[in-house]
Amino acid sequence: MKKIKAAKISRAIGAEFLQGNPENLYEGISIDSRQIKSGQLFFAMRGKNYDAHDYAVQAVSSGASGLVLERVVPDLPSGVDVFLVPDTLAALQSLARYNRSAFNIPVIAVTGSVGKTTTKDLMAVVLSVKFNTLKTTGNQNNEIGLPLTLLNLNESHEALVVEMAMRGPGEIDFLCGLALPNAAIITNIGEAHLGLLGSVENIAQAKGELLEHIPVSGFAVLNAQSPFIFKQAARCRGKVIFFGAASNLDIYARDIRISGEGSAFTVEAGGRSFNIFLPLPGAHNVLNALSVIGAALELGFTAGEITEGLARITLSGSRLEIIDLKDITVINDTYNANPSSVKAALEALAEVAEGKRKIAVLGDMLELGEKADSFHNQLGESIASTGVDYLITVGGLARQMALGAMNNGMAGSHVFICDSNAEGFGKLKELLLAGDVVLVKGSRGMRMEEIIQALIAMNH
Repeated sequence: MKKIKAAKISRAIGAEFLQGNPENLYEGISIDSRQIKSGQLFFAMRGKNYDAHDYAVQAVSSGASGLVLERVVPDLPSGVDVFLVPDTLAALQSLARYNRSAFNIPVIAVTGSVGKTTTKDLMAVVLSVKFNTLKTTGNQNNEIGLPLTLLNLNESHEALVVEMAMRGPGEIDFLCGLALPNAAIITNIGEAHLGLLGSVENIAQAKGELLEHIPVSGFAVLNAQSPFIFKQAARCRGKVIFFGAASNLDIYARDIRISGEGSAFTVEAGGRSFNIFLPLPGAHNVLNALSVIGAALELGFTAGEITEGLARITLSGSRLEIIDLKDITVINDTYNANPSSVKAALEALAEVAEGKRKIAVLGDMLELGEKADSFHNQLGESIASTGVDYLITVGGLARQMALGAMNNGMAGSHVFICDSNAEGFGKLKELLLAGDVVLVKGSRGMRMEEIIQALIAMNH
């Protein structure tokens, strides 16, 4: 955070300054009393099952110089700054926007139904070739996490990449009002959150809120393979760059060569042509990389700088993470799941296996609404056609995947329906042979990482 006096903080968050020294300087905040650092400003957040006001005194004893509170807390030292506000979350968001507005740097916002975290990581690593770059970490992509990222922005940073999650209409619009992006990447429009928004058109409309925040001097990089994006493109006042596989697009890939080690391809962009090797499995990551390449070129990066950046990539945890154990290879893609991302993960499984036995352990895909059974069943059809040798499903919805696979030719003796991760791991353990490649994937709520942890423990 840029250094800011208590008096300015008070004005920025609309607080009543109850006590303390308005000249005190702050350059950091915390919402966790257990991780407070000396001199920081502590925001006492409230939730359904907690109230950080109960830890305000502890925060001061741990080093906090100031407190942002919704109610007066007894027994506070007289020297601590106290800011009284109606809503500490709203105050956190207001300060985050104030801090962001102090910087004139590239701010790239990334959203999409699939691939936004991978794309955010790719964008940040390319930017870091030239700029000291701050990016969203972990799952800090919502109304709390995004402000925390913005408040980490300080004078040392030269670029910012933020990931934006979306659970309903208006959310992206709100997050953009905090982050003030001047560039956008929309990876794709798919079935994620269909249960919340009802149709893919509605999802596109909600994701497209990002485009209305891009200034005339900015740009948006959009996936032309998502047909619903074209209508949304008109909402952008800045330059629009379409990417994909077709040769009539602003940026596209040709001569794509996929292997277990990654993807090699040639980029064509406005008369420029150069070769890329991306050390990530999965053909879908070629599209993610294209969006980043388009943004980097628009920001003035050379082909050499882009190539150097993409070669450095390491992804956030549990996203197509390849784990080589003693006798088997595991693809850990347990972060989340929807129909598009599962299909992409199955393609990655085929690429990594290269002739070895392929085992898919798949859990329920959540938040798909009334069409959930149909989506799971249709995915079963895809599984049957991808050459997966064994399928293990976990959960009531995933049972429909198993039925879909068997109804489309997959041998029933190679399909196993399980109710729990423990049962799924037990069946997997019975099947495993040396050389097998195992994909584990499911929605966050299914906690499929438990199977990954069990596999690692078994191989140590």
